[in-house]
Amino acid sequence: MCIDAIGHLEKLGSELERRRFAVRVRAREGHATLNVTNVAAPALAESVFTAPDEEGDLWFWFPWQTPIGPVADITAAADRIERVLAEVGRPRPLTAASGGQPVGEVTDAAVEHA
Repeated sequence: MCIDAIGHLEKLGSELERRRFAVRVRAREGHATLNVTNVAAPALAESVFTAPDEEGDLWFWFPWQTPIGPVADITAAADRIERVLAEVGRPRPLTAASGGQPVGEVTDAAVEHA
């Protein structure tokens, strides 16, 4: 299970690196986590891990037991993590719904609601 988790976390990490985050996969005592840091605002950092949801599907999770998204959807998971760890003024993630264009910038109000 840890080997599968590492693979999923590495894929997510690659996507987050492309978005200018620093990442590090850590594995110890049979558990793997992805440490994610916003390089523009290093105080904005979090760990991510994988675990099954209620139906048994593997998802990415924040440590406070909040689901991020299924491991099968790396882009959506990276979008959510980017919103949570975004510094004020950071362009929003490009999304299919926006035609591949950023949807505004992150503001103080947007950060409070991430």
